[in-house]
Amino acid sequence: MALDSVAVFPTSVWDGDSGNRDSDNDILRAPDYQDWDRLVAEVSATETRIYNNERGIDDDAVDSVGTLETVTGLSVVEKGNGAIHKTVITLATVSCVSTDAGANGAQTTKKLYTFPEGQIVILGAHAVFPLGLIESQSPGGTGYADDTDFSIGVGSATVVVAVDLTTTEQNICAKMDVDLAIVTTNPESNAIESGINAALLPLDGSGTAIPVWLNTSTLDNADHGAAADELVISGTITIVWTMLNDG
Repeated sequence: MALDSVAVFPTSVWDGDSGNRDSDNDILRAPDYQDWDRLVAEVSATETRIYNNERGIDDDAVDSVGTLETVTGLSVVEKGNGAIHKTVITLATVSCVSTDAGANGAQTTKKLYTFPEGQIVILGAHAVFPLGLIESQSPGGTGYADDTDFSIGVGSATVVVAVDLTTTEQNICAKMDVDLAIVTTNPESNAIESGINAALLPLDGSGTAIPVWLNTSTLDNADHGAAADELVISGTITIVWTMLNDG
């Protein structure tokens, strides 16, 4: 390897050479400043790679991380790289405002994340919303009824005006049936809501990057009054995916 202070990792594994030391025939001499320079450079290169992998960023991988939307209460942890990647999205009292559509029920939609542009395959996804952490802010039925039933799911497309969720509104993580009930003041989810998608889901984002939407829709007109309401939602959505090609 080169006799200098430039790190060779991650292109290759450092063999002990430095600016004035050939490790093949000069391994017993006490280290000097050039040895330390090289050592510091190699340690820095190693720690940088470990840190980037921890954040889900890998310079040698194809498009290893997507983009989180700027939403109050929304955060993400990225693991792995574009070959095998895990995106963990956390919602902490995220606000979703409903729109009443009369006989077509009421819907909310919130964009959470956008995958990198390219051909991706979702390997699996899971969503969980703990007990009581989906809450309507307008008790009394002017918005959501106090005993509303509605679906919540994660999809690659925004919700359409129609009762319940179907197709791309809940293709990333299958819809869950949420029942609201009055516990203290406001109607809130009366169970742990959990959904999973264990099937491979290929998505063509080569022209336009694929978004991730949190969608809800009531099951009939009686579940929501005429006034807009707000769902405050806390939970975790985990998506494991791979990037096949960035073009």
